[in-house]
Amino acid sequence: MNLSTEQRRRAEALVDEMQDILGSNVWSDGRAKTFDELEGECTEVGDWLTSQVLQRRVATPSATDEPPCCPDCQQPGELLPDDEVRIVQTSRGEAAWSEAGWFCRRCRRSFFPSLG
Repeated sequence: MNLSTEQRRRAEALVDEMQDILGSNVWSDGRAKTFDELEGECTEVGDWLTSQVLQRRVATPSATDEPPCCPDCQQPGELLPDDEVRIVQTSRGEAAWSEAGWFCRRCRRSFFPSLG
């Protein structure tokens, strides 16, 4: 992904806000934080943000007018009444979302289409 100039400007505004959230480079006792301590704080918040953004991206349904087709017979599926909770451990933390399930009457099986 290549960020546009506008996207970079918006991301820089988020960086400024994250700096406000993370606060000072000095501990409450007046001792300066080491580079390693600063890096640890930044990594923790970066990992958490990555996990949250990923979770929201996969939870957002794709815009489609037609129900997904059964992977076996290619017939349109029927939406199941309850969503399935998916939890994935990523390299940046856990991501969880609800995923709609579908049922194929012809094959008599449930399926969960990929998010792409």
